[in-house]
Amino acid sequence: MMRCKLTSWIMLGLLGSSGGTVWAQEAAKPKVLTLAEAVNRAVTSNPAVEQAQAEMDAATERKRSAWTNIGPRVSAEYNETYFPDKQTVQFGGADVLVRDDVAKTGSLTIAQPITGLYAAVQYGRFSNMQQDMSFEALRQAKRDVAFQAAEAFLSAYQAQEQETIAGASLNAAKRQYEDALAIQRVGRLSQGDVLKFQLALSQAETRATQARTTKYVAFAMLQQMIQARDEEALVLEQNLPKLEEEAVDIQKGIEQALAQRPEARRAALSTELAEYNKDLAYSQFIPSVNVFKKWDRNFGEMTAFGGEKESTYYGISLQWDIWSNGSSVFAVREAIANSNRAEATRVSAQDGVKLDVIQAWQNFQAAKQTLKFAQTGVVQAEEAYRIDQTRFKNGQISATDLILSESAMSTAQGTRVAAETQYLLWHFRLQRSMGKDLPQAQASQQPQAQTAS
Repeated sequence: MMRCKLTSWIMLGLLGSSGGTVWAQEAAKPKVLTLAEAVNRAVTSNPAVEQAQAEMDAATERKRSAWTNIGPRVSAEYNETYFPDKQTVQFGGADVLVRDDVAKTGSLTIAQPITGLYAAVQYGRFSNMQQDMSFEALRQAKRDVAFQAAEAFLSAYQAQEQETIAGASLNAAKRQYEDALAIQRVGRLSQGDVLKFQLALSQAETRATQARTTKYVAFAMLQQMIQARDEEALVLEQNLPKLEEEAVDIQKGIEQALAQRPEARRAALSTELAEYNKDLAYSQFIPSVNVFKKWDRNFGEMTAFGGEKESTYYGISLQWDIWSNGSSVFAVREAIANSNRAEATRVSAQDGVKLDVIQAWQNFQAAKQTLKFAQTGVVQAEEAYRIDQTRFKNGQISATDLILSESAMSTAQGTRVAAETQYLLWHFRLQRSMGKDLPQAQASQQPQAQTAS
């Protein structure tokens, strides 16, 4: 019964429109994931970026709120007072109501700070710089996620290629073992040599299993980095980007890093924030002077004895905290200490950026040389294995020699894959150290070998 239903659905699909059939085939086919797509998906969906964006939005609203302190403040007040009884006086032989048992008053006050404008403006500027800090934090979060996604992609690619190499080595070991059994049957190979091929086959199976496990873990990390769905099948692009070398002066690279790296920019902003914070601490010694205008209205009291129903007046208010147990002095000292700490942090951040550029460049140079040697080694190992296969069939070398030759070829192929990914990896790390926001594989930023001051 189930087979009949399944056949019916297949027939309906075949009898349907051709466009629907093509769509189903495309949906079943896994999409090839490129390096650029992996980076883009990570930056647009990673929780760390979303958190930094929320903090940036909060800093923007804080800045808007801070600048409202420079304008006038309007406050309204309304009071109702209940008394046990009414209050009256005798006047002309009659009781005159002076106060009802309920008194209702209201007021409206407009106040504009004068001396407080200095602190308000400084706090507004302080909030502006806090927003700039949040922007650099968001930029750094995106950079971190982008380059982490690129590294996760390269790790998955390396694991994928290593699995392919391990599978090819396993197939070669199977063929060698089958050939060894055939040669043994005609009396040209001993049982000891056959056991060696059998052992080599077992070792190749173990390496293939380990490669599959490594690939599974690497793909799981990539899937988490790009926030892929659990049911989504990831297939990586087969070829890595080819780099075109472009020489860049290392001193200019350091200057570019100091100007563009979020870490350096945030450290510089921290020193400016500390200075504004110090000004705010000193502003506590300035007296508070405000101008105001106030409108009062009585809603329940009689006005027959000179009391006004409404009154309007204005003036200047002065308030100065003469003694606060030294809290203002301590606040100034704390601000000075924080300013000194921010300056030390800025210098330390600049030193770290310089060292990061130099280390990334040195490792990129080493990775480039390693790749050249690895490419040459693969050519040599494959040619040696081809020759040794013929020599083994002619009885010129032993089984051990052939097994070692195949192992050397597999090792050389794995070394080349690792060298290719490390070359791109250090290329991206060099870009990151120089302040790039996204990994770029079109052209390598390669500083010239000069002494950095």
